[in-house]
Amino acid sequence: MKTLHDPLLGVVLNERYRVESVIARGGMAMVYRGTDLRLDREVAIKVMHQHLLDDETFVERFRREAIHAARLSHPNLIAVHDQGSDGQAVYLVMDYLESVTLRKELKHRGSLTPRQAIVVTDAILAALEAVHGAGIIHRDLKPDNVLLGTDGQIKLADFGLARAVSTSTTTKTLIGTVGYVAPELVTRTGADERTDLYTVGIMLYEMLTGSQPYTDDVPIQVAYRHVHDTVPAPSEAVAGVSPTLDAIVLWATSRKPEDRPADASELRLALAEARTQLSEEELDLAEGSGAPVVDAPVLTATITIEDGDPAEPRQKEPKARTDEIPYLADDEDDEAASSPGAPAPLAPAAAAAARSAAPAKSPEHGGRSRRRTRTALGLTAAAAVIALAGWGAVASIETTAEVPAAVAGQEQADVVSALKTAGFTTATREEFSTAVPAGKVIGTDPAAGTELDKDAVVTVLVSKGEELFAAPDVSKMTESEARSAIEGASLQVGAVDREHSSSVPEGSVISQSLERGEEVAKGTEIDLVVSKGAEPLVIPDVTGVSYEVAYGRLARMGLRIAKDEVYSDHTPKGDVVAHYPKAAAKKNPGDLVILKVSKGKEPEKPKDDEKKDEDKKSEEKKSDDGS
Repeated sequence: MKTLHDPLLGVVLNERYRVESVIARGGMAMVYRGTDLRLDREVAIKVMHQHLLDDETFVERFRREAIHAARLSHPNLIAVHDQGSDGQAVYLVMDYLESVTLRKELKHRGSLTPRQAIVVTDAILAALEAVHGAGIIHRDLKPDNVLLGTDGQIKLADFGLARAVSTSTTTKTLIGTVGYVAPELVTRTGADERTDLYTVGIMLYEMLTGSQPYTDDVPIQVAYRHVHDTVPAPSEAVAGVSPTLDAIVLWATSRKPEDRPADASELRLALAEARTQLSEEELDLAEGSGAPVVDAPVLTATITIEDGDPAEPRQKEPKARTDEIPYLADDEDDEAASSPGAPAPLAPAAAAAARSAAPAKSPEHGGRSRRRTRTALGLTAAAAVIALAGWGAVASIETTAEVPAAVAGQEQADVVSALKTAGFTTATREEFSTAVPAGKVIGTDPAAGTELDKDAVVTVLVSKGEELFAAPDVSKMTESEARSAIEGASLQVGAVDREHSSSVPEGSVISQSLERGEEVAKGTEIDLVVSKGAEPLVIPDVTGVSYEVAYGRLARMGLRIAKDEVYSDHTPKGDVVAHYPKAAAKKNPGDLVILKVSKGKEPEKPKDDEKKDEDKKSEEKKSDDGS
């Protein structure tokens, strides 16, 4: 009976939020479904992984997520209601939405129809209008953070990387999903609302085609392409995607922020106009006609970008995979909830930019690419070595690097490979974990994002699974002693049943549900059976039988017997006249039973004795009359 048990399940945080079931596990936190006991409503509870609590960077990100999200209120945003800590649990309390992520939906269906993609993108942009209006850049938009509710709602979540606009332009490190990262985050040339719009364009491309435009096993290869390549038109991957949607994707994903829509509202207007221009056939392009989602990694990398641009990387073809495509409701059911009203006309400037986006970029890209090649040929030998490692135009060889991110649950080999690629020496340490399965990675020590000298040792923390505890032997102990022994072994007393026992004293343990030494998870319950003492004995009817027979029957039952001889006119000598307690009475072993045993008839008195008795009675009568 070895069961893994999440210790938070069933726990009530700060006497208010009951943790009930696991929804999802991320690299930074676990998300649970729970109940707000004070308001009697379902909530989602996001609890930070314990191994990150000592890292102030992650704790600050967690706190910042609560601050940013709490400032926002919009139908397309997951609201954060509370933030707190209880013991080792640092948590956020959010809206609970019965949903699947856009990522999961794309994995199942391959791609969305243009109609569905427009509806989802419109909801994302509506949420961004509120986010940007509050002066916040999300910075971590991706299909994993878009929730598709079973009731038709579409909501944006996760503000762990969000920053105020005023603090976003000098970010030293990029922490996010590289497949969706805007060029300016890689080159550190400043980020604003248009940074999020680039990511929306990448997501729209993925919804229409079923794959990201750039995939590679190494994050810096993908980052390079975001900086130097022009995102291809979706129709190059999926025949039939309209030129209008091609233009919108290319407009949103322009490498230069000034060439993108000015804000979420402008891009939203363009989508609304496109929807009115597309035919029904174009809107309902066969579901799943795009390439299914590839198994190339969706990378979350911590990258420090120094001055200069990524060098020319190796190219790699992504792997393809075919998945079953389930049904997703068309957008008519969701239109009222996700659209602000009738489609507005496309602004002339936006329309012109959208129409010219594709041809305008190709010549420029070709020229820039050639210039980059000529520059690379002039690198010093030291810089050339660095270029081969993935970065070019660096003034000198770097001697430090940041520990790359290790998502809880990753394979050990993948994390070790990433660390070695970054230039570190690795070691391994096993630790118990309630959240990460045995053999999978918990994290690293030092934590992700720590800057270290290259060749420094980074320890990969590998889960040994949940710590197990041996059940103690509590048989024959009193109930109180058994409770102390079980709780001392980090286990709990479960159900307690009570039964009669002729061999175990009342109040002591007869048996337990776990065998001695059986290893189980912390907090596992052990059921007990406690003695009520011996079962009461029913006194049989032994009247009319010989004393010897009666004695034998009662003695075998564990009763004590006392003999009291009496005269009886009806019961033969030596037989039982009566007994106390009487038949059917209930007694315990060791109790006393008195047997009345016949001595036979009482002997007759002599005649003289009878006359004396009569004279005595006569005298007594006269005496009574005289008085």
